[in-house]
Amino acid sequence: MRFIHVPIQEGDPVTIWIDNKRAFLIKVKKGKRLDTDKGYILHDQLIGKEYGEIIKISKGEAYLLKPTPMDIYTTLPRPSQVIYPKDASYIIYASGIQPGDTVVEAGTGSGFLTITLAYFLGPNGKVISYDVREDMQNKAKQNALMLNLLDRIEFKIKDIRQGIDEKEVSAVILDMPDPWNVVSKAYEALKPSGSLIVFVPTVNQIEKTVLQMRNEGFIDIHAEELILREYQVKENAVRPKNIGVMHTGYLIRGRKYIKGTSL
Repeated sequence: MRFIHVPIQEGDPVTIWIDNKRAFLIKVKKGKRLDTDKGYILHDQLIGKEYGEIIKISKGEAYLLKPTPMDIYTTLPRPSQVIYPKDASYIIYASGIQPGDTVVEAGTGSGFLTITLAYFLGPNGKVISYDVREDMQNKAKQNALMLNLLDRIEFKIKDIRQGIDEKEVSAVILDMPDPWNVVSKAYEALKPSGSLIVFVPTVNQIEKTVLQMRNEGFIDIHAEELILREYQVKENAVRPKNIGVMHTGYLIRGRKYIKGTSL
């Protein structure tokens, strides 16, 4: 079987990987250039190349990679705290969402989870992102545009506590200070058996949220914390890295049941 490799074109996103400390996510535009301490790269050089190729720079080599969600976290601007990959990936897995689904989230923040969801839901899926801060959503839009995912996202400047406009959505994901005040709204918006996923930084928020979920028609409720530890790999010296991503927050998940349907 022969695989067709589509060359990089103007407007395509590319991750320029030099080493573990130097990775740059760019959108190819004629006439522009990327400057690094290892040398510069002309965007025009990239047009017609393939993802996976190597190009020479003045102090070594650079690799042209197709951006993945992990590159979002390592390269894009983050004016606010973000949900890390270990949590974002678990949110997708635990929620049961699949390509083509519609998902509601709040708040948008820097848009890292928004973009990850849009990437996963595919061209027929939709992310509806609520936030009260237009400045944050503008930054999130820029980040989504960098990866050509803007058409999969609808940004709304609205306090989600006042209600969710959408109905029959597959999942509602909340990253906000008082998610318990949105639980009833999430129940109304979700499909039967749909998932509510909540990310909070403190245990106090867990208690209030879980109790509210129990009162509002959610079952299969769990409160969890994920810890990721990376290893340093050297010959005869493999050990955990001294610095890692440990506590980032707590995840609460539950599923909607139809109240009043028991026989």
